[in-house]
Amino acid sequence: MATLEKIRSKAGLLVGVVGLALVAFILGDFLNSGSTFFRQRKETVLTVDGKSVGIQDFQAKVSEMEEIYKMQYGNSSLPEELHSQIRESVFETMLRDILLGDISAKVGFTISKEELKDILMGNNISPMIQQLPMFRNQQTNAFDRNELIRFLQIIESDENEGNPNIQIYKKYWLFIERTVKQQKLEDKFTTLLSKAITANSLDARASFEASNTNVDFDFVSQFFYTIPDEQVSVSDAEIQKLYNKRKESFKQGEAVIINYIAVDIVPSSEDYVKALETLKKVKPKLESSASVADVVNDNSDVPYANVFASLSGMSDEIKTFAQNAAVGDISEPFLINTTYHLVKLIDKTTGADSVKVNQITLPRLDEKALTHFADSLINEMNGGKSFSEVATSVSGGNSNGEMGWMTETSLLKASDEKFKNEVFNAPLNKIFVATSSYGSHLVQVTERTSPVTKYKMADIQIEVTPSSDTYKYLFGKLTNYVSTNKTLDAFKSAATEAGYVCNTDVSIGKNDQAIAMLKNTRHIIRWAHEQSKGKVSDIFDCQDKFVVVAVEGFQKEGYRPLASVSEMLKRELLNDKKAEKIINDLKAKQFDTLEQYAEAIPSQIQSAQFVDFATIRIPNMGMEPTVAAKALYADVGKVSQPIQGISAVYVLKVTEKRDNNGVFNMETQRQLFEGNNSYRFRYQIMQILKEKSIIEDNRIRFY
Repeated sequence: MATLEKIRSKAGLLVGVVGLALVAFILGDFLNSGSTFFRQRKETVLTVDGKSVGIQDFQAKVSEMEEIYKMQYGNSSLPEELHSQIRESVFETMLRDILLGDISAKVGFTISKEELKDILMGNNISPMIQQLPMFRNQQTNAFDRNELIRFLQIIESDENEGNPNIQIYKKYWLFIERTVKQQKLEDKFTTLLSKAITANSLDARASFEASNTNVDFDFVSQFFYTIPDEQVSVSDAEIQKLYNKRKESFKQGEAVIINYIAVDIVPSSEDYVKALETLKKVKPKLESSASVADVVNDNSDVPYANVFASLSGMSDEIKTFAQNAAVGDISEPFLINTTYHLVKLIDKTTGADSVKVNQITLPRLDEKALTHFADSLINEMNGGKSFSEVATSVSGGNSNGEMGWMTETSLLKASDEKFKNEVFNAPLNKIFVATSSYGSHLVQVTERTSPVTKYKMADIQIEVTPSSDTYKYLFGKLTNYVSTNKTLDAFKSAATEAGYVCNTDVSIGKNDQAIAMLKNTRHIIRWAHEQSKGKVSDIFDCQDKFVVVAVEGFQKEGYRPLASVSEMLKRELLNDKKAEKIINDLKAKQFDTLEQYAEAIPSQIQSAQFVDFATIRIPNMGMEPTVAAKALYADVGKVSQPIQGISAVYVLKVTEKRDNNGVFNMETQRQLFEGNNSYRFRYQIMQILKEKSIIEDNRIRFY
């Protein structure tokens, strides 16, 4: 009882303790789940109206696409630029999938199994599939449905289930399926929209007449710049009005505004002197050594090439030396671009500069099997088949066997010296087996050029590159600049005096792949988007440049402010007012001839021919769509009223109008109109869907 009384007396405290424990338990569970939630958000690469794509799923698609590219182009690795393009393509594809999936569900569009089968392997196979080389007939190079079916049978065969190459092809086919399905879905939307907007009879007639007629005309022009700005004025209210009218065209994405200095990592004058001194020390060896090839290979950046070459393939400096040298002569070192050359003339001869070569790379077989296979191919050619036909068959349509015209130098680069000698000295039209370091080849030389003088040279080349001292100097100088100009204003203002060029107010979006034309700068873009205003970076090593960046500020997503576009708008308004003044002045003169206008402006009379409604750039005038439209409806031989163009006021006289004698057909024009709409809508559909959706692009977190 005493114990119970004690518990009752402490009941309030006990409830409090239990309550706190429960709160701690619940809060802990929330925080744990919350950490998972925030972690998931951090791992999200794309969100569209609440639907998310995680980085793992995204990267899996990227890896899949990279494997497909490697398979298509036969490469084991891809350049970084291609990696960036693939990531961009995958992102855009996944975004389109989500957008089209959402709208499809609302509208009720689907791609049925029957439809998909029809465009994959049925009677209406997708043009994308028809363009793939693996599904083309080896003889006609046209799409062959039998090749497609054979491919599908191979990848679906149980016998090939464990073959890793077949698994790659399966992934490739699944990629094709997804792409074709998405294209078909887009086609449905495009058709829906294009059918909703059709041409009436007036539109069709006007479009026909515009495309059926073209004109020649003479013209004179007075450019806007001939009127000083002081003679016209533009008010702030007018600029504001034009801004309001054009506001939608000033949409902008989120970006960082940076200033940057890029320093070229190039050789110093000392580097050139050292390279020249090195080459001078080699010259005695080249004079005395019995093995010229060894001297070249030991001292040159480019190995010795045992070839005879004509003058046509030489640089001007080497050509001049070759023409004036005797066998055994050695040049003085000379510089071509950033490479020093030391050249010795070893021999001269007369012979063909080039031979035209056909070749088939033979499979790696034992000697007996290889001989049998080569003989069978030669027998096919002797029996009437062309080299091209046999090569196409052997390569599965990937090659017709033509190497084309080859010099000794190009043959050596393509193979090795043994192969070069066998091919260059072969009798014409004889089909034979030649060997190289790459294997065995069936070869035929079909033509030779006429004999010319050819030269064999030893060319010791030393490319001048930045030394470690130069590298340290450039880096140290820029480091000193950054350390003494840490503020944003100092970073910009001190550049010229220090010998640098500071590029200012450069806008970089979070998904830009490079800053201007600089190489390997994606990591700088990511850095800039994580900084605060005024932050000056450390030095970035960007392959051939040192780059240092200062963050100027940030550009919010929305509309560009009036201040940033006011000068552009003001210039447009000034030009409009100048055009109005020029037109009024010219009309007041009441001239009857172009010659009178030309003398008064003053301007030369120029001509344009074959201008129609579709002409983008008018000869001697440039892009002036208003002038093109007015010319088509002007009377022949009559001087027009002054016409305002983009950069000038024009007066013209049509000298000839041609009718292509086409027959107007309402149905044909309607189909043409809808075809043009379909082309535009394919692009516009996705743009509209993007604008109507809330899209969060987080790629900058990962790439």
